[in-house]
Amino acid sequence: MLLYPIIQRYALYDAWRYNKLKSGVTMVLFFSALGLIAQESKFDKKVVVDQLPVPNEDKQLFYLQRDPDANTVIYQLNVTDGVVDADEPVNVYWIRYAEGGIRKDLNFVQRTMAYGISHKSLGNGDFELRLAAYKSVPFRLSYCEKSKKHVVYASINNREAILDRVFVRIVGGSVFSPDIAYFELTGRDATTFERVSQQIKP
Repeated sequence: MLLYPIIQRYALYDAWRYNKLKSGVTMVLFFSALGLIAQESKFDKKVVVDQLPVPNEDKQLFYLQRDPDANTVIYQLNVTDGVVDADEPVNVYWIRYAEGGIRKDLNFVQRTMAYGISHKSLGNGDFELRLAAYKSVPFRLSYCEKSKKHVVYASINNREAILDRVFVRIVGGSVFSPDIAYFELTGRDATTFERVSQQIKP
């Protein structure tokens, strides 16, 4: 007869512990989001694209820049013992030019909702890549015989091109739902190496 009240008390205690833990996680995410918003939501500022720094990192595939500052996301080939890592073919990290050029990892929100990249093996060492904020357009990581290195291919103005930069023009909104005016892809024609670019509205 005493067993049921004891079990019930344990069940209530477990439910209380779960709700407390859930509330704690929610608060951590909330304050992390507030910090991120304070850091990166000044969308009234617009960068001058031609004045942005041009990074030249080791094994750099392409890079991404956006309003409101010069901070840059690098997409770097991930190689282990001379072989592309099939589990994580691309490393992604910041160069925080606005903070003295320090390197930083992406945080959880940036990685999953904005600048992170997913991959799928296509066989023969090639990978399909998709940006978290730009999933509708696939890129392809492949070895380029002309360049003698791995590059990322994209369709730019209906031409196969080697992708160099993605620029994102942001005109408002929030860190979780920015108002994007356009994505601009810039690269080189895969055959002629002629510079090509295209603005795409989301």
